[in-house]
Amino acid sequence: MSLLSIKAKILSSSFAKKLILGTFWMTFGSLMSRGLLSLASIILARTLSVSEYGEFGMIKSTIDNFLIFASMGIGLTTTKYISELKDDYKEDAGSILGASLSLVVVLSSIVALLIALFSGYISTSFLNNDNLQIPLIIGAITLVFISLNGTQMGALLGFQAYRKNSISNILQGVFLFLGLVIGAYFGSVKGALIGNLIAIFAVSLILQKLLQNESSIQQIKLNFSNWKTNVKKIYKFAIPASLSTIIVAPTIWFLNTLLVNQPNGYKELGLYSAVIIFSTAIQMFNGAISNVLLPIFLSKSETKSPKKEFFNYFGSWIISIAIALPLLLFPEVVGFALGDKFDEKQIVPILGMSIITTLIITSKSGISRDLIVKNKMWLSVFSMGQWAITNLAVFYFIRSYGAFGFAFSYLISYVINYLIFVPYFIYKEISPKIVFYNIWNLIIWILCIALSFVSVYFYSFLILRMALSFVLVILILFSIFKLYKVCLKKL
Repeated sequence: MSLLSIKAKILSSSFAKKLILGTFWMTFGSLMSRGLLSLASIILARTLSVSEYGEFGMIKSTIDNFLIFASMGIGLTTTKYISELKDDYKEDAGSILGASLSLVVVLSSIVALLIALFSGYISTSFLNNDNLQIPLIIGAITLVFISLNGTQMGALLGFQAYRKNSISNILQGVFLFLGLVIGAYFGSVKGALIGNLIAIFAVSLILQKLLQNESSIQQIKLNFSNWKTNVKKIYKFAIPASLSTIIVAPTIWFLNTLLVNQPNGYKELGLYSAVIIFSTAIQMFNGAISNVLLPIFLSKSETKSPKKEFFNYFGSWIISIAIALPLLLFPEVVGFALGDKFDEKQIVPILGMSIITTLIITSKSGISRDLIVKNKMWLSVFSMGQWAITNLAVFYFIRSYGAFGFAFSYLISYVINYLIFVPYFIYKEISPKIVFYNIWNLIIWILCIALSFVSVYFYSFLILRMALSFVLVILILFSIFKLYKVCLKKL
């Protein structure tokens, strides 16, 4: 098939055009943004001491924890309603947009004020470090603009304005890179947080301008009519949508506090935070694809096909596997990137566990979209509840193992969550059986876990590791091909 015929086939398909162009822009924007942010994180890890990097991670975790209460799932809710209303109910879309933006500013400002008032108590009683009071206050101010950014980006996604979203992501990456690196160089942890605040504020201004422009193109005028009614409508979806996140963020925060209260706790958190930079980068692509697919599948006019369904349920997972393979084949790259202050023998097992954890998360992307599309977000609350309880219980008993125990508890909790809730969602007819009950899916998982094991266990035996890894990679690629063939017949 020639390139011209492939191009013609793509242009003739509305779904393919939206998916390819949307994924390109979202991936390009996310790649630039997360790539610059990952690079900034690596530079921070090399600039700050290991303990200081742990302190920075603890402040970030604390702010992320409160961010859930400041945004309450309003960004995702805005995406959902604007996707559904923008074509036929433009006035309603404008009023939803107005209610969403105003509501998130009020909520985030209240949460930020509470953090500032209790910053001294939080830093001494929970974080075991009274030097973190001022950094907490800086983070609280930043939280307001992060919350606003989330809603603005959610609205752009609802409009399917992928290019504008990409532009804002790129600018955010550039500003954050400069703010974090320059701030850390001149002011250590406080400087990095001040640089972060300035960058996020600048992005908020740019996003609002882009949103106004897109609203004008779509002939939707922001308004505040029926404000109370729209707030109720927003929270009818936002509360269950945010509850699962509300469970996750405090769980991560409590896990972090358990870790930093161990001997050399901040050093261990710094080690874990540095290593997962790479698995977080993998999730970037999953997020980009999900941000494109969600508004498409929310649209009432989009028809389904086996190929679309395959990409919906397995696309992110397969792409994540492809990105993870070089890291599992050559874990030395991670050690080289982080520098000599990090012990490679500690890095490799944490890297292997965090990658498998990430693959589990990405494998559930299609099911997560099903929960949103079918308004079954309450079920995700129970799923995340199990994850939280398991994670806390496991880490509590192995917390003395530091960063290794941290990564292990995350892995075990996600494995149990996958084995319990994916079959349950299939039983409730939310997702098709093929996403879990097929032999090639199981084979791919076994091969990926085996590759991770080889990377860790045979790390010191380069030739043997390369030989075994090569065989496993070939088998993984073959199994993915077989999975595709099977799914086209059953989806």
